[in-house]
Amino acid sequence: MKTLESFKAKGFVIGRMLSFSKTQYRNANPNSVVYFNANIVTVNDGKIWYGDIDLTIDGNKLKELASELNQTIFVLKEMDCRFETANESINETIKKAVWDTTQEIPMK
Repeated sequence: MKTLESFKAKGFVIGRMLSFSKTQYRNANPNSVVYFNANIVTVNDGKIWYGDIDLTIDGNKLKELASELNQTIFVLKEMDCRFETANESINETIKKAVWDTTQEIPMK
């Protein structure tokens, strides 16, 4: 799948961990907007990635990927695209996005 290969090329390995300690990462990066165990979806491909993401650092890479793939990338919290919510329609899923690539890069 081209989408997944593009993600890997930008350093987004599936299941990526930013730190073994969430608290330690947040303390070291107090101005970052971080989602641990986030999910990434697109309208065309559905769920394509999961792992830890620091939008303050990774946002520009996601915007580049969105441009390369010619589609919007949506970032969701862990529970908004897993278990009982995993089979929701893509339209319902993207309503839960905490950020997408049409928006400015978030900072605290």
